[in-house]
Amino acid sequence: MTSFISDQDFTTPAHVRATADFQEREERRESSPAPFLAVVFLAAVWLVVSAVPIGYIGAARYDVFWSDAVVGIAVAIVTMVRLLRPTPALTWVTAGLAGWLLLAPLVLQYGWSGPTANDLIVGLVMLICTGLSASSS
Repeated sequence: MTSFISDQDFTTPAHVRATADFQEREERRESSPAPFLAVVFLAAVWLVVSAVPIGYIGAARYDVFWSDAVVGIAVAIVTMVRLLRPTPALTWVTAGLAGWLLLAPLVLQYGWSGPTANDLIVGLVMLICTGLSASSS
């Protein structure tokens, strides 16, 4: 039986309801992909911010700068949407963007430099964390 005011079951004692809610929250927390998605989000933020210390613009590599900026912003947006409303299709979008980071040094011909190492490391971190978040959800 529920109350018309609070729409809660008032026939079950409060300590039983609280224990059930606690157990349900614990189960959700254990299987949550949120920690992995947080790492992906932070990697995306780093990708956007790293253009200054690594010096893409100083090397006159505007194509590398814009590639990383657009991918970083896109991954950050997709990751925030995935945190709010998990969808398997968005996992593939994130994996595809991380894959682009791994291929961008070859396609845009960076040579072996700071931007290459940055893209490879960030791409691998994003790809691994995306896979782990997909397997935990």
